Formats: sequence, structure tokens, C-alpha cells
Amino acid sequence: MRKRVPLNAIRAFEATARNGSVAKAADELCVTPTAVSHQIRLLEDFLQTRLFNRKNSRIELTPESSATVANITSALDLINDAVLTLQAQEEARTKLSVAASASVASLWLMPRLSEFFKLEPEVDVNVRAFMNRREGETLEAELRICNWRSHLDMQVEPLLEEEIIPVATPELAAQYGNDAKEILAHAPLIHVDRMQDGLEGTYPDWARYLREYGVSRDDVTHGPRFNQASPSIEAARSSFGVILGRSILIERAMERGELVPVGESYPIRSPYYLLSPWKADRARVINRFKDWLFDKVGPAARVHPT
Repeated sequence: MRKRVPLNAIRAFEATARNGSVAKAADELCVTPTAVSHQIRLLEDFLQTRLFNRKNSRIELTPESSATVANITSALDLINDAVLTLQAQEEARTKLSVAASASVASLWLMPRLSEFFKLEPEVDVNVRAFMNRREGETLEAELRICNWRSHLDMQVEPLLEEEIIPVATPELAAQYGNDAKEILAHAPLIHVDRMQDGLEGTYPDWARYLREYGVSRDDVTHGPRFNQASPSIEAARSSFGVILGRSILIERAMERGELVPVGESYPIRSPYYLLSPWKADRARVINRFKDWLFDKVGPAARVHPT
């Protein structure tokens, strides 16, 4: 068995010897000079030998203690490195960063994350939201959910497909007799401007959608406009009008009956991809999240590689 040595006293002795000053050692150890002197006396009593020669305001190592300082310093450095390694391993094991567009993060990912936390309570997920493609490719994140084929040196896996569906509240639809043609021809329209975000999804505006479905109206450009999906969905839920909803963002609102389809979905779907490191130091944590995410998506929504 190892002899129980006073480690605090050894730290005080080593810091004093290395700094050549009790005051400097006290500052390094965040204690008072009196506390350092007390620890040194405890160590001298434990060893039954003098460690310093005190000359007025100066202290000098004795020949015996001088011969051991280097070994003690190395031992303390080794302990420090070992503890930091354990800390780094623990932090790496329990932290995971996932990036997604602001709307996907808030309306699709966040409602599901509570389930992952219940399954993996020791994993802390850091959700990083981006507003455009440039941000999505430059911010620091281990996993990315994006709707473009990135050129980053990462593994790209098809995740899901998104479709565009005209939706409104049941109350608004009822005002037009729940007749899809009447709703699309006369109900107020909610617009989402997505021209500057740099994303590649197929998001038709109302003019394009109505033209392709043979619906004619003179006020196709009128109505409230938003530059993000989240507030536009809130406007639709408040019966401001009809919105061309993105399926993965309005999914929960439709499940709760807050929004209902009032027309056919747009025939072109937009794929989403999951980007992950080719080789990861923490592959176990990353793979656990990926397995959970693919399981939540389910095979029906998965993208079929071309």
C-alpha cells in the first residue's frame, strides 16, 4: 500500500520551490501566504526534515529538498494531465452539436428532442440554428441537417423529403364551404419570401402554384409577407389566410388539427440530408443520435438516393 502523503502540503512546497517565493506560491494556489507556510511546516513535520533555509526575507531549498523538486513537479504535471484527459473524455462523450436552419430546428427538431433526452439523458445536445447556406456550412457543428448537397468533406446521407401543401385553419376553410377551389381563388394569401436565404429547396410562390393548378386571381401578390417560415405559420394558425406550408414544419399543427389541407401538394419534393464526420473521435455518441434520428424519420419520409 502507498503511504498516505499530504498532497496539499506537497503542492504548497512545489509551488514555493518553483516560484522561489511563498507569496507567489500563495497567489498561484489562491490561498494566503500564511496557509502556504503552514502547509510547508506540516510537510517538514511529516518528513522530519527541513525543506527550506530561511535567510531574512529570502528562502532557499536545502540540498536534500532541491534534489527532489524536479521529480515532484513532474509527478504533479502527470496528475494534472491525467485529470484533464479524463475531463476532456467526459466532455466529449456527453456533448454533441447539431446544426439546422432556424425553422427546421424550432419546428421539426426541437419537438422531437425531448424523446432523445429521455433515451440518452447523459448526452447534452447543442442545437446551432443558421439562417442561410453560408452560415450552415461555416458554423461549428458535428452534424448538419440541410436541404442542399454540400461540398463539405463530410458523409452525406439522405434523411427525408419535404413537400409543399396549401393549408389553412378549419375555421377559415369553413368560411368558403370547405371548397378547395373557392379557398384558393378567394381566401387571403400569406406569403413567405425566401429569395435571399441561399437554400436549394423547391419552394414555389403563390403565383407559380396557382398558375400550375389553373387558378386565376388578380390579387395573387397581396397579403401579409414574412421572410421566415415560423411567423408565417403562426399567421396561418391565427386565420390570417392560406399558406403554402412546408410539410415538415406544419406537421405538428396538422396533427393537432390546427391546420388542414385546402389543395393538392406541389408535385416536386425537396430532399434533406444529414451531414456527419467521416471519422469521429466520438463515433459512439454521434451514431446513437443518428440512429435515433433516422428512426424518428421513418422509412416513409426517407429520401431515395438517385
